[in-house]
Amino acid sequence: MKVLPIVALSTLLLAGCGGGSSSSSSSGTDNSGNPVQLPEGDTGTNPGDDNNTGGGNDNNTGGDEGNTDPDPGPGDTFAEQMLYAVNQARSQSQNCGGEMMPAVQALEWDYDLEDAAFIHSSDMANNNFMSHTGSDGSSPEDRINATGYAWSTWAENVAAGQKDIDAVMTSWMNSPGHCKNIMNGSVTEMGASFVENADTSYGIYWTQVFAKPR
Repeated sequence: MKVLPIVALSTLLLAGCGGGSSSSSSSGTDNSGNPVQLPEGDTGTNPGDDNNTGGGNDNNTGGDEGNTDPDPGPGDTFAEQMLYAVNQARSQSQNCGGEMMPAVQALEWDYDLEDAAFIHSSDMANNNFMSHTGSDGSSPEDRINATGYAWSTWAENVAAGQKDIDAVMTSWMNSPGHCKNIMNGSVTEMGASFVENADTSYGIYWTQVFAKPR
């Protein structure tokens, strides 16, 4: 797998407002290797409130408090900026719908997971819908598997209509299910993508994919 390590740094106040909708889903395997499939999240004009948790468990451990490296900023590329925003959130405890989630370890960027995210954002943008189920009936698990990524757990956040990374992260962090996916200590890597299409209901479609390799 191809990963781009970026260190989680000091607290970032995520600004902006989400004007679209969002949804989260997650799954994985338990210790016996049996698949665990969880219900799909809400869609609508407000962020989903689905509290989906997934593969392995949501017992978040670790953290990156005590990092004294100077903050170099989020970088120039979309991957660097999205990973920076996610790792900023993970670097401190978060209130996810009334449940306090502890700080967890920083994620690394994986290009297979980015491919899975791009495929789904493109599908939603080209076919004017927002769901975890693709227009061809594919699930997040199907799309991850298609890249060749061998996972032990995964989670997916989707959203539509938010204008930039700050806005979509604010929308996700304000929704318990999405917030818990972002703060899931069981995942170690992520990829994300957005695709724009002005001739659709929302104009821009976002996907985050989180996973841990086997």
